[in-house]
Amino acid sequence: MRECFVQLQSDYDQMALNRIDCLEPGLTADEVVGKYREIVANNKSLRKSTVKIIEETLFPMLKNIETLSYEDEAELFRIAQKLASLETRHDPALALKIYQALLDWARSKKDDSKILRYLYWCGITLFYFFNKQNERSISFFSEGASYADRYDSFEDPETRQYIHRCMGNESMLHYLIGDPDERMINATASEERNFSFWNSIIMSGKDQDFPWLNYFLTGYTHRHNALTKVIHTDPESESKANIKMILDNAITVNTLYHTNRDLFNIHGGTRYDFILWEAQFFSGLISFDHLYQNILSKQAELAPDDVSSDARFVKLQLSTYLIFYAAKLQQLSDRKNEIIATVLKEAMKQLSLMPKTVSPMVLSRELQNFASNICDVFEPNQQLEFTLGMTTYRHIPTYTHSIIVGKIAAAMTRYLINKTPESFIGCKGAANAEDVRNRTEELCLFAEQSGLCHDIGKISFVYNPYMQARLLTEEEREIIHMHPDEGVTLIKREDNNPENNGFIDVIKGHHKFYDDTDGYPADFSTGESEYKMIVHIITVADSIDAATDDIGTAYHEKKSLEDVVAEIKTESGRRYSPAVAEALDDEKLFAEIRRILDIERPAAFYTAYKYAWDLREKV
Repeated sequence: MRECFVQLQSDYDQMALNRIDCLEPGLTADEVVGKYREIVANNKSLRKSTVKIIEETLFPMLKNIETLSYEDEAELFRIAQKLASLETRHDPALALKIYQALLDWARSKKDDSKILRYLYWCGITLFYFFNKQNERSISFFSEGASYADRYDSFEDPETRQYIHRCMGNESMLHYLIGDPDERMINATASEERNFSFWNSIIMSGKDQDFPWLNYFLTGYTHRHNALTKVIHTDPESESKANIKMILDNAITVNTLYHTNRDLFNIHGGTRYDFILWEAQFFSGLISFDHLYQNILSKQAELAPDDVSSDARFVKLQLSTYLIFYAAKLQQLSDRKNEIIATVLKEAMKQLSLMPKTVSPMVLSRELQNFASNICDVFEPNQQLEFTLGMTTYRHIPTYTHSIIVGKIAAAMTRYLINKTPESFIGCKGAANAEDVRNRTEELCLFAEQSGLCHDIGKISFVYNPYMQARLLTEEEREIIHMHPDEGVTLIKREDNNPENNGFIDVIKGHHKFYDDTDGYPADFSTGESEYKMIVHIITVADSIDAATDDIGTAYHEKKSLEDVVAEIKTESGRRYSPAVAEALDDEKLFAEIRRILDIERPAAFYTAYKYAWDLREKV
């Protein structure tokens, strides 16, 4: 086993150096494309080696986990710990597979200490790396928390700490699951139970060196966030009773932190200071200018290259709140633009740094927080540009794919408008076939922009450079299937601007089958959308580019355009729109799509490469 993992690490090390989003600046277009092709060719070769190790050695071992010795269990745990790290070689999905198997092994041995260990690591790996898997995470933490009744029977401090960790994370996750009332009731009950438990341990002199307050304070922070959510909708119209509740909660959590910060190992104190500042601001005890200066002073204390958790909170989240309040508060109307301009650049810079420094769970939360809080600051086109910029930072091949999908979609839209304009009635408000023809350029531009944004939800999920090195795990397939809903979250606007409605339908429906019998998400029906023809076009364009890419994709062999079109025709009426599939029979349209793939695709990779470096220089 050790020899196999050493080989796997060696393969992963080479792949980490072969990342097409890390090319040096100053290359020509031909050099960029040449390096991309070379990297993909190398990674395809490495894929054969990694698949052999994982599929033929590791997974069979995990399937027969009951036969594992304690020595091999320790080695597998060490391997999983390395794979779950945020270092260059991390592969959290593979780590999760190992943790889940080791949990089965511990159950077969009836070893409660080991069961607790793997309950925690399954739960935290799911939560930290697999966004929107909270219900599965809490099931692991809840089972671990149930061992609290047997706390005194475990002499090993590490095992007792796993009980603490499971209890704390269970409490925290209650704030993220269920409807708002249910979340608050469950989380509050869990916090009170945990506080009583932890307090009894401290009073009895046990585990005095364990930072139990981390979890209790985290729970209070989530309670504060839940209470302030309504106020964030309109900070000038909340009831005095709710504001008093928020202030009381803020005073409690701030006092808890500052009273115990020397006794316990607690980090991120600015978060608790801001909770109090914000509550004082809501209550009218301090002005917005006072809040503003507090935040600017805290930001000035940090080094420009500090990307720690506390620094990220100060630089990004606090900038986000300042932009939000500046946009919302009526009395700031004459200073709004000045304040936004002052802090927006810093927020954009931090977002650009995040893909390299944080987990996808954190990135997703920060992106959604940023997008939902300040979408009104951007015009719709500016919002789209910002989100596309984040796509480029996160994963250049996804952005390049989106460029080509957009160009193919525009070409197909132009052809179909000429042939069957009535199929576009409703798109962008077109009232009849003649109106559609008169708006051909507008609709073609919309189709291209739809292609650009159709996959933006992928930036919220794990970017694992080794996903192309092996078959996807069940958890990875599940989170990838969430990217349409995540994309809608990133681009949806509170003002329900009609400019975004079509983009939302495209993002939501581009993986749904034409006849609604398959695909995802389950709660979307393409046929009910006014933009259904554009959605059908994007679905086909998406399949064409993904299957024929030989520059940026290492996980499959390139197919010819002829073969892909034949497959689309075979699936016509089920997966693909018959009208769109039939359009591919047109020689001129087919030739244009081939030109895009042969000429525009290499240019798109260079465009994405340049765009990424231009964005880095701007921030």
